[in-house]
Amino acid sequence: MNLASTTSAGESGPSWVLVVAVVLVSGLLLAGPALRRRYCVTWWLLIGFPVTAFRVMQTWRPLMAGCGLAVSRRPALIGVPGLVGNGAPPPQPRVPRRGLIRPTSGGFVLLVRLLPGQVPEDFVKAAPAMAEDWQVHAVRVNSWKPGVVRIVASARDPLAAPRVPKQRGPGHLLRVTVGALETGAAWVLDLRRVPHWLIVGATRFGNPRPET
Repeated sequence: MNLASTTSAGESGPSWVLVVAVVLVSGLLLAGPALRRRYCVTWWLLIGFPVTAFRVMQTWRPLMAGCGLAVSRRPALIGVPGLVGNGAPPPQPRVPRRGLIRPTSGGFVLLVRLLPGQVPEDFVKAAPAMAEDWQVHAVRVNSWKPGVVRIVASARDPLAAPRVPKQRGPGHLLRVTVGALETGAAWVLDLRRVPHWLIVGATRFGNPRPET
């Protein structure tokens, strides 16, 4: 009797875990639109980023090949005649090696090691294709260090509803946050580093808050 009870409890354990997982996932999917509108950062970290990261991993190799950033391995077959003709699959092209996909509050950051002969400008040209394949608002590429580029993706337009980050701590003298940049980062004026600023604009061409 004890053995049967133990076996039943052991079999029902995984089923309960599966039920709870299904309920949690269903709840997140149902509450997704409301969560995205009200708590966009929370929605992105819980739902948006995992889905986008999976999409990046799935499309990385064909995307690199389609953008001309892959290198064919065909020359390596010259010394092995008949390898492909005997039914062996053709070798996959070499693609730039990517690092971990790290989330940010409104997108993700990715480091990529260049293949020999590649330059950062090659990835800058491919940025629009990356944004289209990954279904994000924008992708920006800059040189991180020799042989490595840094890819920064924005899931949404940070200037559509700009939010000035809250200042933490007592602050710094002659340094003030005045807005947000197109990357989502804070726009900070530091008069200690740059003592002179010229601010110009035109009437009715700003981004005022809507009246309530």
